[in-house]
Amino acid sequence: MQRPNKQERAVGCFDSGFGGLTILREIQHLLPQENFIYLGDTANLPYGNKSPEMILRYSLECARFLMLQNIKLLIIACHTASSYALSILQKELDIPVIGVVEPGLEALRGVQSAAILATQSTIDSNIYQKNAPKGVTLFPQACPLFVPLIEEGFQDHEAAKLIAKTYLLSLQDKIDAALLACTHYSLMKATLQEVLGPRVLLLEPGQRCAQMVREELKARALLHLQNPNPSLQFFSTDDPQKFQRLGAIFWGSPIENVGKKTRFYEMIPR
Repeated sequence: MQRPNKQERAVGCFDSGFGGLTILREIQHLLPQENFIYLGDTANLPYGNKSPEMILRYSLECARFLMLQNIKLLIIACHTASSYALSILQKELDIPVIGVVEPGLEALRGVQSAAILATQSTIDSNIYQKNAPKGVTLFPQACPLFVPLIEEGFQDHEAAKLIAKTYLLSLQDKIDAALLACTHYSLMKATLQEVLGPRVLLLEPGQRCAQMVREELKARALLHLQNPNPSLQFFSTDDPQKFQRLGAIFWGSPIENVGKKTRFYEMIPR
């Protein structure tokens, strides 16, 4: 079987589970001619309460699997994994690697004060605190209960509003923006906007991440310009049926087929 040329190779994307589908959706919308492979590490989710060592280990394993699919660019569609693994994967891999932290930081430009709504591990990494644009006052806020609420379909429930108020009401009069620094949280936008009020701007990195992917592919002459039948493959490290069911909520439409990654890949290829 003939291997595809560089332009025809797929763009790979991984996340701890389902939230990264919101990032991939933006990228596919901007680059509909590209082939994509998405891996959700649902067997190990959430990453947000794991140690840095385990987050890095899981990220390396996901990268290894996608590299074996002969991808041309890797997207880490997870703020937690981007916080701990992006710089290492950029050094180790011979393809471009793009995370969601840099697009998140760019979204903060022009605001005076912003809440960083994220997992505990992302907050603990200090990645946003250390790299925020000058002049922006940050209020980091871990929101660990948002992910299970969203995955249970309770993002618009009164329980979600009560928990959001517990996390955020003290910040309401201190911020003019809130960065959704976890890919799950976009599904809670309506609830978060209601709690924070219409004055607070909700920031997401998805569109800027998609633009970065396009710019990187163009700069390296890797854009797939003519592709009448672009492919989209999904893989999960746990129950494929569960991925289909929950993934459709994030993807915005049914997910027909999901492969299961069962083999353990410890090292990334040189």
